[in-house]
Order: sequence, then structure tokens, then C-alpha cells
Amino acid sequence: MDHQKEKIIQLFHEQQGYIRTSDIQSAGIHNTQLDPLLEDGLVIKLKQGLYKLADWETEDELEDIAHLVPNGVVCLLSAWNYHELSNYVPPEYHLALEKNEKVSLPDYPPIQLYYWIQKYWELGITSIKIGHTEVKIYDKEKCVCDAIRYRNKLGKEVEKEVLENYLKLPDRNIDLLFSYAEQLRVKTKLTQYLELLL
Repeated sequence: MDHQKEKIIQLFHEQQGYIRTSDIQSAGIHNTQLDPLLEDGLVIKLKQGLYKLADWETEDELEDIAHLVPNGVVCLLSAWNYHELSNYVPPEYHLALEKNEKVSLPDYPPIQLYYWIQKYWELGITSIKIGHTEVKIYDKEKCVCDAIRYRNKLGKEVEKEVLENYLKLPDRNIDLLFSYAEQLRVKTKLTQYLELLL
């Protein structure tokens, strides 16, 4: 392997397996130097301007997702599934973005984007470590409130499932749940559900 290829591979390792075109340029390497690595199958193009080392092991596809949509927050069906609030495994990844964010998506993996105003988008963001990657996801309390907010679009059965599973959790935080519900304007609905379920 020539020196330039080795330099690029080293850069991938320094960046935990993923690099953007800007990273290559910052290292004083021309974009075209990536072409031989792509042709040899050593590097995979995830989307325009984002590349991954082909043999870089990832624990979960959510690592790729976090690099594809860096400001995206795992939400709704994907977050419910991760937190084990729902048994349904969605066919695409559900991510929330702040309303003014612009992002281009590749054909694969399938991603469903939701654009929320800032005060709804930023509420309840937490992160989980998957492999070497920090993945943004909403906490369980925000997930429950979102299930109520989206009950007419995503179904009342899944909303009920999310609420019932949340109430079984030993680490549930009802005070935080009500705080979010008030900010997201679903407190009345939440109170009605809890009166029925508790």
C-alpha cells in the first residue's frame, strides 16, 4: 500500500472509522486520493461527503445513522423500540431534526425524518454510546409524551403499549413525565390515561 493510502487509512482510524470530505481536505489530502480506496473496496461511500472504512466493525446500524444525520435524534418508533417501550421494529429509522435543519439522505439505510420546532426538538435529548459513537436519542419520558402527541398518526394501540410498558419500569420518573407533558401540551391527555391505567 502506498504512503498516501496509508495516510488516509490512518486518518479513518483516528476518526473512529468515519471521515468527511472536510476531514480529508484538512489533512492536506485531495479528494481524488480516495478513489483508489473506493475502487479496491477498502472504503465505502455512505453518502456525498461521508465515507466509512469497509472493515470497520460497528455494533449497530445506528452508528452509521448518527454519522449520516449528525444532528438527528432517534425518536418515536425507533426510540420506543430501543427503550423497549414497544415490541414493534420499524422498517426505517425515525429521527427528529430541528425545523430549520437541512440534511441529504442516502438511499440506504431507510430514514424517516421529522422536523420539530426547537423547544420540542431539544426537550429530553440524551445520548447512548454504541461502539465508538455517541448516538442522540430521546429519554423515556419524552418518548411517552411523543407517543401521545403522535397518537393520531401512528396509532392509539402503540400509544397504549408505550404507556403501559413505561409504567412497568422501575426507574420511571413521573415528575419529569408531567413536566414534559406540560411543555408539550399533552398534560390533560396524559392525566386521563394515567387515571385509566393506574
